[in-house]
Amino acid sequence: MAGSDIISALNAGSGFDTASIVDALVAAERAPKQSQIDRGLEQSDAKVSAYGVVTSALQSLQTAFADLKDSSDYQWFSINNDNTSEFTVTASVDAEPGAHTVEITQLADKDIFASNAFSAADQKLNGEQTVTLTVNAPDPTDVKVDNPTPESIVDALNDADLGLTAELYNTGIDPNPYQIVVSGGLGADNAFTITSSAADVSLNTALGSGARDALLTVDGLAFQRSSNDVTDILDGITLSLNAVMTPAGAFSINRNTAPVEESIRTLVSVFNDVQTIFNELKTPSDDSDEELAGSLSGDSTFRSIRNQVRDMVTGVSSTPSGDINYFADLGVSITRTGTLQVDESVFATALSTKFSDVVSALSADTDDQTEFGVASRGLAGDASKTITDLISSSGSIRTVTDNAEAKSAQYAIELEDLDSRMAAIRARYVSQFASMESLVDRMNSTREYLKTQLENLPFTNKNN
Repeated sequence: MAGSDIISALNAGSGFDTASIVDALVAAERAPKQSQIDRGLEQSDAKVSAYGVVTSALQSLQTAFADLKDSSDYQWFSINNDNTSEFTVTASVDAEPGAHTVEITQLADKDIFASNAFSAADQKLNGEQTVTLTVNAPDPTDVKVDNPTPESIVDALNDADLGLTAELYNTGIDPNPYQIVVSGGLGADNAFTITSSAADVSLNTALGSGARDALLTVDGLAFQRSSNDVTDILDGITLSLNAVMTPAGAFSINRNTAPVEESIRTLVSVFNDVQTIFNELKTPSDDSDEELAGSLSGDSTFRSIRNQVRDMVTGVSSTPSGDINYFADLGVSITRTGTLQVDESVFATALSTKFSDVVSALSADTDDQTEFGVASRGLAGDASKTITDLISSSGSIRTVTDNAEAKSAQYAIELEDLDSRMAAIRARYVSQFASMESLVDRMNSTREYLKTQLENLPFTNKNN
């Protein structure tokens, strides 16, 4: 190749190592720009990697907050009840520990009426003339059924939206195995009857005890309720009545705060770990051997993220309750070094005497909180939402990393341009030095020729 021929011809006449000189000149021109590109690439790549670490740290913190952001996270109770066949007890976060007695003298029930028997589901009734069913519940309402059959009567009652449920059963008892059964809701207020205008359609055979309310006594006080699931006698406690029970039976409920305490302590530990990571990314310690140490020093987005994380544990709850407005009111406060510490005395008091306020301040007394929209979510819910916004596809972290990756791509293009430019410069130097070598060769040839000619002149002969 011509280039190789020129390179191999260098230093042929001058005696200089012109190939090395060309390499040195090209390297000298390349060095400043190469250094700038390398430094830019290193900074961009380090920023992307560092924000990957930030994202991972925020996700671990969000997981810790997630265990405290729903009211169901606090529903830990131990219930002692030896009468589960007669009634069961469930407790919500609003329940208060204590012992209670329950006596059940009557369960809530509903009206259930069966029809006369039919030979088929599509048996033609009332001579195929319209049947009028009058439902008294308590005011009379007429339900008209054209082309009546057992099936069409069931459909008409269900479609009437009267709070009744009609079903067609095949009893298997020939020759008339089909019967219609209509049931209402629990409680005396849901009592009903049905009369029919057709002689061959009757819905007045009562099944069961009929519509009536539940009668019970709780802690010596008598109550009457339309449902067997009683939610409004003891705060936060649902009594599900299963059977009559006399005399009264007892149950007790005790709050178990250990799981909540563990979740809060885990949050403190994770928060402190995140602070250690953030401190390393901002300012490396003297003995740090982390490659990314100090890589986000002076980064304004990182500084904003750190401030937002700090606000998660120092700011006021969007749903303050009673004496619990801040994490500090729980005994969880921030130190001068930016880590969290637990005041054991305040912490124990808050969990034992202000538990409902703790739940409200942290979770806003809500369940299954969404990360979308604007809402008051409590300390834990708001923190989780803030982290979601930070690490989302449209969040500040993605914006910074996208910009850093775009810069890396631009540096790669600049590096290619630098390679091309340096190749052109090398070619120019090679050409210039080749021309110099050619000139030196000609001058050397001329010198040798003149020397030979001078040596052959007559007056140069010493014998003359």
